[in-house]
Amino acid sequence: MKPVHRRSSTLEFAKKAISSFMPRINTTWDPVTERGNPTRSDAVNKLIKKVKKFEVRREGAESKARRAVEFAEFLNLLLLVRAQWKSDDSSYLVSSVLTLQWHICARIDDMMKLQFSNFSPNTQYPSTLLLQMRWSKNIHEERDAPEQVIIGSMDPKMCVLLNLAIHIESTLSVMSSEFVYGNPKDGDRVVRRFLANTVKNNAFKKLNTGKLGTHSLRKGAATYATRSGVSKDFVNRRGRWRTRKGVVDVYIDNTQPYPDALTAATLKHQQAHLMGETIAATLALPLLWAAMDPSENYEYSLLPNKLQQSILRAFANVAGTPALNPVVREEIFVTGDGSQLNLVIMDSSESSGQANSAAITRSGGKVGGGEGSRREFAALHAQIAAGRRHTTDEVQQLRRDIQRDLQKL
Repeated sequence: MKPVHRRSSTLEFAKKAISSFMPRINTTWDPVTERGNPTRSDAVNKLIKKVKKFEVRREGAESKARRAVEFAEFLNLLLLVRAQWKSDDSSYLVSSVLTLQWHICARIDDMMKLQFSNFSPNTQYPSTLLLQMRWSKNIHEERDAPEQVIIGSMDPKMCVLLNLAIHIESTLSVMSSEFVYGNPKDGDRVVRRFLANTVKNNAFKKLNTGKLGTHSLRKGAATYATRSGVSKDFVNRRGRWRTRKGVVDVYIDNTQPYPDALTAATLKHQQAHLMGETIAATLALPLLWAAMDPSENYEYSLLPNKLQQSILRAFANVAGTPALNPVVREEIFVTGDGSQLNLVIMDSSESSGQANSAAITRSGGKVGGGEGSRREFAALHAQIAAGRRHTTDEVQQLRRDIQRDLQKL
């Protein structure tokens, strides 16, 4: 008889639930009296193994789990959400939720419980933000919620900072709540309904069979990062999956910036009264850049028209007629080791020959070795050049100090 009513995961959950409330833990499970500890029952364990074998052969109960979203599907999804900016105000919220959920490998429930107080400025790298996921179901103590870096993207539709700023500026209900995305109890329903309607749209192109849902983004982000060459341990830190702690973990700092930033850089793909003036200034930069960048360079809208006009008017009142874009985007490369993090600014000439990322859709496959080596050498060259400039400045300063001392003598 084939097990077509329950999955093995359901049986394992029931086994653990019964074992947790069984006072006689050494008593073997009795299926007649339904007493005892099923964890120690050979019959129960053999049954679960048998059910797993049927599932491998596709003869068991159908799985309701959502598959991982492919990277090309994720880009297509973001474009379809942006296309509804003019007709649906909730699309601003959905754009921000999807990009941030992908960027930090989070669950949809964790996103809805995100508070403004969970964000903090990054004093070491002002163009980035720090975030603590304190509401995740895996977080049981302070050490389980490290500060994680939020990095912008050269692709506007994937830029977490830009989409977050658009949501804050364009959503009126933000002012009346301490939560970033509104009601934490049922706000996820808005995202789930919006996502379900978008996936059913004929314009959405499915690359694989299987159902898609909000958890597909968490799976897809982890899969894309590992396919791109990021260590599984680094992805594990970014996603805040629980791991066995050692004694040393009690004493050392739980924040590991380099593994976290490396995963964030891979996933990014190439306001003051709410979050503080420093964070507001960081979010204002991508808004100002998007407002003044020529719209013909992209096949989608960078900003809602009303928000763009208000930004241009505010800039004109301060700086006069807008001529050139005052914000210059710079590509960064993540280097370091463990707790040591260094964000190297890439030379603009290195990326001048690259095509516009908005006009080209790249596949989610593994990054080629030649491209990765080129970027590493470019980052190393930038570090050497920065070191030379620093050494030259120090030598000149030392010479001026010596000359000043000689004049005193």
